[in-house]
Amino acid sequence: MAHEELTATPTAEQKANHHINIARSLNRRNFMAGIGITGAAIAGAGLLTGCGDDAATTVVKAAGVSETDVLNFALNLEYFEATLYSYLVTGADIPSASTGGTGTVTGAPAKLVGLPPLIADLLAEVYFDEISHVNDLRSALSSAAVTRPNLNLSAITATNYLSLARLIEDVGVTAYAGAVTLLPTAANIQAAAQILAVEAFHAGAFRLLAIQNAAAYSGTTPDNYDVKPADAGATLAAAGPTTANGGFFATAGASGATTAQTGTNPGFAYQRSTSQVLAIVYGSATAGTASGGFFPAGLNGNIKTV
Repeated sequence: MAHEELTATPTAEQKANHHINIARSLNRRNFMAGIGITGAAIAGAGLLTGCGDDAATTVVKAAGVSETDVLNFALNLEYFEATLYSYLVTGADIPSASTGGTGTVTGAPAKLVGLPPLIADLLAEVYFDEISHVNDLRSALSSAAVTRPNLNLSAITATNYLSLARLIEDVGVTAYAGAVTLLPTAANIQAAAQILAVEAFHAGAFRLLAIQNAAAYSGTTPDNYDVKPADAGATLAAAGPTTANGGFFATAGASGATTAQTGTNPGFAYQRSTSQVLAIVYGSATAGTASGGFFPAGLNGNIKTV
């Protein structure tokens, strides 16, 4: 995508593009120069179809929520991810053109400096991906898109960002795996699957870096990474998607498949319901919880309660 010069009175799109281009310059090898803010594989005709004003009436009868509600739920999570990585990579917030102009951020982490080039490049790529997801969803939802909710990022520090990034990306993958079952439109299912694939790439990369840098979840068993029934992470693996530290995917071992979820075969990623996702990002599994954790005032939209 060609770089756009800012005019004396830049448009919101130009401001967003300018912000991305500045952030891109921080990427040492600049290997993401072509992604821009429109996304890669899912941009263009047919992307997230039927998600504008008319989509509010498209009801997923089995779940009792609209397709727009589901996509706005995903947008809330993408706001969170994009904002977090923006601060880690650029030291600043994402442009207001990508937030709807609302949503305060407290406890924002400082820009990470002095990182090994491999980690710096990965964080920059993840940031470009997540801001693209935000802009893709906002564009597709049009006036039906919710604005960014208030965020509390104080839990993320220069010493724990790898372990928390791995957790956040794992949650993103399982959230999309669950949400895709609520989407009746074929184009939206495909788009969600493609976003899920990108989130899985992120999760795998952060998983490897966490292992290499001994950045394990605090308070978990010694293994922390694999989910074989026979290893030290067996208890967490059995928890599957029901806890933040549970297994990420189902693995078959000598004692049989560890799935902890009906319909999840060995080799499948777990799927989390919206309630399970909210329990993690709110930091509470109590039924009826509507705020907390990373979202001090809750998510925006109709799906916001554990």
